[in-house]
Amino acid sequence: MIRTPACVALIACGLAAVVVAQASLTGEWAMSFTTPRGGRSEYTLYMTQEGPRLTGHLTSEYGETPVKGSVNGDEVKLAWSIIENGKPMDISVTATAKGDAINGTIKLGTVGEGVFSAERTGGQ
Repeated sequence: MIRTPACVALIACGLAAVVVAQASLTGEWAMSFTTPRGGRSEYTLYMTQEGPRLTGHLTSEYGETPVKGSVNGDEVKLAWSIIENGKPMDISVTATAKGDAINGTIKLGTVGEGVFSAERTGGQ
C-alpha cells in the first residue's frame, strides 16, 4: 500500500511538469518565415495559452491578424488567413517548441511551404 501513494504523487508531479512546460508559450515572439519563392516575412506574434489552446495575433507594418492554434507536448500548430490579391489564403504552421524557440514548416495556401521560426522576446 505504501507504493500506491508514492506512484500517485510521482504521476501528479509529472503531469504538473507537463502543464508548466506547456504554459510557457504565452508571450511575445519574433516570428519569421521564408516563402516558397525565397521571400522572407517578419512579424511579432502575441500568444496566450490556455491548456492545449493557443489564441493571439500577428502584427506587422500591414496591420494585425488573428491567430489560433494548439499545443500538444512540444508540437505547435498555428493557423490564420490573409487576403492575397483579393482572395483569402489560409496559412498553417506545424512546428516544435523547445525553450524560447519554435521551429517548423509554414504552408501558404496553395502557393507552397517554407521554413518557420519564432523566438521569444523580452515582452509579455
